Amino acid sequence: MKKPTKPTKSARSTRRPIAPVSPGQHAPSASSTAPGILSADIVKGKGGVEAVVVRLAPHYLIVITGGAKPTVSMACTHHGFVAEAFELNGQLEQVINHVRKRFPELRVD
Repeated sequence: MKKPTKPTKSARSTRRPIAPVSPGQHAPSASSTAPGILSADIVKGKGGVEAVVVRLAPHYLIVITGGAKPTVSMACTHHGFVAEAFELNGQLEQVINHVRKRFPELRVD
């Protein structure tokens, strides 16, 4: 399985530029309804949408890829995980169940 990558310069994107932020200052958001989201990019290819990349302030990233075997990636600075999201009781569901058991206060039902 290929690791998701950053959008290329040739990819069409809905990303809006964000002004630089100094330490201790909150980053401006692309939308007044989502203050913690720095950008949301839609990466398009020949077959349509290939991935959605959401950047959260300041060091967090979520990448959702499509295709025959979709994946969800979550990262913090230089580390994270990728889980396949195409079958019941697959990798993503197992990660969710692990987090739900380990951190019951974070559960959403």
